[in-house]
Amino acid sequence: MTRFPKILALLAFLVAAGCRDSFPDQVPAEGIVYYPVGLAVRQLPPTTASPAGSSQLAIVSSNFDLRYAEQTGGTVQIVDPDASQDTADGGTVSLYTNGFLRIGSFGGQVALADLSCQPGWPSCPSACPQLASDPVVADGGAKLLVASRSLTSLYVADMSRDGALTCDEGCVKALDLQYLDPYGVEIVCNSRGGEDRADAMFTHLAGVNGQGWLSRVGMAEGTWSPIALGVPPTYGLAYDRTQDLLYVSGVAQTFLAPLRWMNPSVTNATSGGFEFPTYVSASTTSVVAGSVARAIGVSNDGLRLFVSLVLYDPDILLSTGTLVSQGGALAVYSIAPGGGMQPTLAVLDLVPTCAGRGDLKVLPPRPGKGDLVAMTCDQQGVLVLYDEDLGGIARYIGLDPDTGLPLLGVLPWGIAVEPIDPARAITSPSPNGAYQPSPCVPGKACTRMYVGSFKDNWINILELVPDEPETVALVKRIGRGP
Repeated sequence: MTRFPKILALLAFLVAAGCRDSFPDQVPAEGIVYYPVGLAVRQLPPTTASPAGSSQLAIVSSNFDLRYAEQTGGTVQIVDPDASQDTADGGTVSLYTNGFLRIGSFGGQVALADLSCQPGWPSCPSACPQLASDPVVADGGAKLLVASRSLTSLYVADMSRDGALTCDEGCVKALDLQYLDPYGVEIVCNSRGGEDRADAMFTHLAGVNGQGWLSRVGMAEGTWSPIALGVPPTYGLAYDRTQDLLYVSGVAQTFLAPLRWMNPSVTNATSGGFEFPTYVSASTTSVVAGSVARAIGVSNDGLRLFVSLVLYDPDILLSTGTLVSQGGALAVYSIAPGGGMQPTLAVLDLVPTCAGRGDLKVLPPRPGKGDLVAMTCDQQGVLVLYDEDLGGIARYIGLDPDTGLPLLGVLPWGIAVEPIDPARAITSPSPNGAYQPSPCVPGKACTRMYVGSFKDNWINILELVPDEPETVALVKRIGRGP
């Protein structure tokens, strides 16, 4: 072989090797947690084997660095958090039989929709009685809703009461390219106006020309329709069941990143296959200059909206087009009906929190007391627990005092919450981790929080007595990376 063909052969080999590295064809094994993002939990009734009840925790792994195949490298797994091995002891998750689904990479938030709540959690966010005609839901199962940003696709999978996931024909909705980056999801279930509605709403982090979109999926019919919300793209969702209003936060591309709300149950004007709803908007910059709303949540009584704010330097944004996070805050708005039955949006509280983006969840109600709100900040690596009665931060979980590392892992993100029977509390955690015994005891309410570490590939389990939020303790971690 002459020198020239040898060079061509070498270049061909290098190109082929590069292609294999850029587009891997391997997929993650079952049980692997890899760059987790979305978390959701639902409860099962007590059984002889589990007299205090049990939970099904949905974990979305995003395959963020594309180590695995882009088309199938993301996963959704349904695990039993109580039966899963602690990360410090190996991290093998207790996967429900067939509770595993491969999805596209860059998965987002996840939601579950089932028939009704368990008695110990009457306000569970998954309840959707309007799905009673669905055979899987009627048999004690659920719908699982998640999106892949990489494939621009939405998934509406069936989950049996035993945690098995199936994604048959029609489960995946591939979207046109103008509906970019589907991410957030919220279920909207009601029977207002005499018509049953069981919808899943998805946000889109990007849109052509900065257009903001929502995707509406009819969970019972399998229908899909795009909802146009003007500029900018959409980020977070929170549904107020009491007033039938859907709140939507935006993605800051300019100084304009309004908080929008609409009635999701009315029949919207349509044109060209798009829905054009009537919506109202307000900017958080009227409260805090240089702020944008990210994760949001509605209070348990439907009268307040909790808004996680990212604070940025408006001069840098104006000159470079880059939003540089400089801190964070939690804003509490009144959404009690005012004139024209619109929310008053009066500011009730504004509390400094932490730097970065993350998730926000309102904890289950405390009878006779205000709400507790948990939020994560990836940049600073912390979990903040806000107490409405205190009017401030009850606990700030950041660095481990012994190691100097983030106690919950690097880049904490997704959150799921549930009340549990104190009999399920982890009072004897693994001696191999930086844990504390659960503060939950018989005779007092107990709340559990799940917080994912995006970088460390585990899910933290924290427990607290809701009337004593300062008692929150890290009791376990589950999951492990490849």
